[in-house]
Amino acid sequence: LCKESAGIVLRGAVSNSTGVAGLANSTPTLAGVLNSTASFAGVNSSQQQRAPRVYFLFLAMDKVSNLDVWKAFFANAPAQQYRAFIHCKLPSCQQQVAGSVILAVPTVPSYYCTDLVSPMQQMVHYALQDRDGAPNPYDKFAFVSDSSLPAKPFSYVYSTLAARSGSDFCVFPSNEWADVPSNSGYGLEVAVKHHQWLTMSRAHAEKSWALWSTGTLHNFMSYFRMNALPMLPNNNSFADHRNYGCLDEFWYMLALFGTLHQPNSQRDQDVHLAMFTGGPLRISAHAGWQGECDTFVLWAKYLYTPGNNPFNSFHSTLDQVSIPHAGNFARPGWWDTITTHGMRSIRHSSFLFVRKFIDNPRLADGPSFTQAYIQNVLS
Repeated sequence: LCKESAGIVLRGAVSNSTGVAGLANSTPTLAGVLNSTASFAGVNSSQQQRAPRVYFLFLAMDKVSNLDVWKAFFANAPAQQYRAFIHCKLPSCQQQVAGSVILAVPTVPSYYCTDLVSPMQQMVHYALQDRDGAPNPYDKFAFVSDSSLPAKPFSYVYSTLAARSGSDFCVFPSNEWADVPSNSGYGLEVAVKHHQWLTMSRAHAEKSWALWSTGTLHNFMSYFRMNALPMLPNNNSFADHRNYGCLDEFWYMLALFGTLHQPNSQRDQDVHLAMFTGGPLRISAHAGWQGECDTFVLWAKYLYTPGNNPFNSFHSTLDQVSIPHAGNFARPGWWDTITTHGMRSIRHSSFLFVRKFIDNPRLADGPSFTQAYIQNVLS
């Protein structure tokens, strides 16, 4: 499965017809950032390698919630240290970010659960065309939700991501992983489930685009018979052939690392994956959260999972008013109210980003959510 193209034509394929090198003014444009003539592979070898750059890739529907917080996040960021792209489902989102440092890429077709990878890869494709300086292997490509907020100042996020050599995948507990009988005739082929909000190294970003653009694993959902059985709370376990989830929660690890072969579902094993932050990956019926979780998301079902659990560690520091709504087994929790204490807990957590926040949530102990967030988290 992982070595062959699925043979499906890429939806929303893009051309290289957009852009001129260089930034024309203080407000960047998509055309100003890109160069239409070549990919990074064509950069002149004599060009001096620049410092690492973080590419923030926002996936949005109709808007970015709390956009003023993000504007403050980027306000004092050195221009050479980042680029920000967004894929908007609706025109209102493009109108909202127009004139900001967040650049909208052309919209491609997308479908909740069955294909959010197309818009994600559209942003990767455009980010890889950034021609300002020779690429750096420590560049990072971080996917960000339209309901996320930064949990740290830009300088902290940048230095943390730029120092890591690999990719950050937040891996779900193993009962969420998908499996099918191995083609070899014995054991299982296991697909690891991870958060959609991952951060890729440059090497992995380039590889992901090369694979997606040639149709690799576009048939994942049907091959693993995803969501074929009714989904009920607590009705799945490791290696039980009951597979639930969405393409964006499996495709990246599957494409970059392949399926994991498990000869015996009753035997635990460690797998060392190249450029996988927080490894080795434990294959076990009892494995909890693994990898590196850059974004806090509240999945109530796994809030108290034993082992290394940064979600519970952070959640336990929140005051009662700041505890987010729990969500359910199919949808994550969300914030509509928080206190300045809760904001400081975010700042002192291990996460770089947090979600989900509604737009303009209520600040329980002050007049302005935005100003308080900037002061308590970004300052």
